[in-house]
Amino acid sequence: MREKPLHEKIGDLTSVLMALTYIGGGVFLILSSLSFRLLPVGSLARNAFAGTLILYGAYRGYRVWRRRNQKEL
Repeated sequence: MREKPLHEKIGDLTSVLMALTYIGGGVFLILSSLSFRLLPVGSLARNAFAGTLILYGAYRGYRVWRRRNQKEL
């Protein structure tokens, strides 16, 4: 099995970190009362945006996981 080039490793690491950032941002919006007066706490828009961030972060994480598993086969 060949070792991945450095640019592929950096790309995978960046993708994982961004997925975690999106998920963390969504969780932060749901659990925090800090919104810089843009989205009121408990509003539908805030919860929808937070849910979208969480779903998109999970999707990005799944894509990285799937790509990594396909390359190992």
